[in-house]
Amino acid sequence: MKRDVVVLLTRAPYGRVHVPEGLRAARGVAAGFDGHDVTVVFTQDGTYAAREAVDREALNMPGHVADLHEGDGAMVVDAAAMAERGIDAGEIADDVTVRPGEEVTALVRDADCTLDF
Repeated sequence: MKRDVVVLLTRAPYGRVHVPEGLRAARGVAAGFDGHDVTVVFTQDGTYAAREAVDREALNMPGHVADLHEGDGAMVVDAAAMAERGIDAGEIADDVTVRPGEEVTALVRDADCTLDF
């Protein structure tokens, strides 16, 4: 049965495995037998990983992101968390959509499943 799955990336990108492991999980869920609808949400300190300036190669992100997109997954960043951290929308990577905090809350609330990294 197809489900709406939200993967929350909440931790800073460097010095930890949470961002690449969260993306690996998202890609697996999107590519699974049921082809779940997956949205990756960069929030809290995870917003730093949504920036264009982040070294995706160093974080082992490119393959995970490509497979996520191939499985029709989406990546969004929490505008409220960005504002708290002084991150401007112009700093966000082109393949990540900035969403207001209320929309992020609704995504999480309405999801069938959430995974937190």
